[in-house]
Amino acid sequence: MLRRKFVIPFLVVLLLPLIPSFAMKGSLSLVDYSWGNQKGSIVVHSGDGIVPLFVVFQVSVEENHTLRPLEATLTIPSPLKNPNGGDKETLLPGIQLAKESFKDGEGFSLTFNVEVPTKTPPDWYDFDLNVSYEILNKDGDVVKKGSNDFHFKLEVKGRSTIDFTLAGRGVKGESSTLYLTLKNMGKEDAIITSVQLSASLIKILNPSINGGALLTPGSVVKYDIGAYVDENIDQDTDKVAVVVHYSSGGKDYSISKVFNIPLVEKNSEETSPSIIVLSGKHMLSAGISNDVNLIVKNVGDETARRVRLQLSSKTLTVLGPSLFDLGDLNPGDSRNISLILLPSEDSKSYRLNLQFTYKEKEDSKDVTKELTTEVGFGRIEEARVVISSLDASYSLGRLRIKGNLANVGNREADNVNVTIDSGACVGTSTYLGELDNGESTGFVLSCKVSPDKLSQKIGVTVKYLASPENWKESRREVAVEGQTSVAPNKSRQATLISPEYGIIWALAGLIIGVIIGKIAFGRRSEEVEVP
Repeated sequence: MLRRKFVIPFLVVLLLPLIPSFAMKGSLSLVDYSWGNQKGSIVVHSGDGIVPLFVVFQVSVEENHTLRPLEATLTIPSPLKNPNGGDKETLLPGIQLAKESFKDGEGFSLTFNVEVPTKTPPDWYDFDLNVSYEILNKDGDVVKKGSNDFHFKLEVKGRSTIDFTLAGRGVKGESSTLYLTLKNMGKEDAIITSVQLSASLIKILNPSINGGALLTPGSVVKYDIGAYVDENIDQDTDKVAVVVHYSSGGKDYSISKVFNIPLVEKNSEETSPSIIVLSGKHMLSAGISNDVNLIVKNVGDETARRVRLQLSSKTLTVLGPSLFDLGDLNPGDSRNISLILLPSEDSKSYRLNLQFTYKEKEDSKDVTKELTTEVGFGRIEEARVVISSLDASYSLGRLRIKGNLANVGNREADNVNVTIDSGACVGTSTYLGELDNGESTGFVLSCKVSPDKLSQKIGVTVKYLASPENWKESRREVAVEGQTSVAPNKSRQATLISPEYGIIWALAGLIIGVIIGKIAFGRRSEEVEVP
């Protein structure tokens, strides 16, 4: 029993030299991931097909050692899949990368291909990633093998669909108005790029409408379409084809419909002026001045004389004149009115009230008439991300930047990305994803850099998608604290023992253990000896 008692310290002494080798540092950390590639992030929608997935790693190893990535396996959530239809995508980093191994603080990126089918529900999807590697010493020998598991989420957005209707009728022998209404039926923003109308019997007075209207989910935009029908037409209906071009999620779409428009006879007893108002802009930015052009047109069959227009609104401030004398408007005549409007910060939509007064003939007498109409505008929702705090420090050969972002705009910021753009470690970045309006979040940027390459100030830029197809950025510089050379960390170096010294320590431990054991066992034998 006593001999066993001395076996334990003997083994401990024997194994002590080997403990540092098990404590050898070597691992990977995931510092960035996004849909896209090295050129930039993208927004992915249902049905985008095969899209790239970009991940960035940072290496952590002991001095004079390197890490060699061996294999990376991405587990893909359903209904997403790899290009061959499976739920895993495996690649060999050595094929994608120009370097075979990496030092402490260095990084590398890998790109996977993921298919996003048409019927993919809009949602956040969980990805799991496993990367295996080897740790090599300065002679290129493998001293450790390992792997790291990572988990992250990426969003797939839905598409927006546009529905539209065309109403009204054509009056034979005179001008008339058709009413086109477009509505966003989807869950994503859509931008109307253009609208074209065509017919065989009806002459469309404005067959092409320039785009620019932003439709948020559920919102509506309306257009008044001028039309004329010849009085000799003997048919009762005509077909009007409407083609709407729009973009959503960075992709362009077009949809078309055909509408039956009734053609009615002109009633000579009801001839009169008919004034319509068309706006060249349908969305306004809150809190800043907006230039708006209005077209006032007489589409009736009689002259409107001494036309006067008075503007008013509870949600808009008219910067400049609000009363206009337009003179006489003959049938088909129009006037352009340039306005500067200041929308309220408190309203989601805006209404501009227009009150017309004019004179027309009734039984050979001048009669004063009044007409009240309105022009509606939507509000442009836009994110505004600012760097609210920023500080930088340098120690032990590593630059660390900490900061805080805040979205002070009125909509969600997408694809928020923070990058060092000047000073040192240029290109080091972190992807933060989405930032709700009113939300703030912190970030950390870190990289290894020698003192001679470190500048007094570091520039940091945050880029984000402020509204559909509208990228913005903000930037700040920060002074670096603690720019002093630091002596090597001896305690860290002491944890690293090369294989040659490990053998020497093992032999020394073996000899010491044998001596201690011999002494202990010798003393025990003397104690039990009987004379």
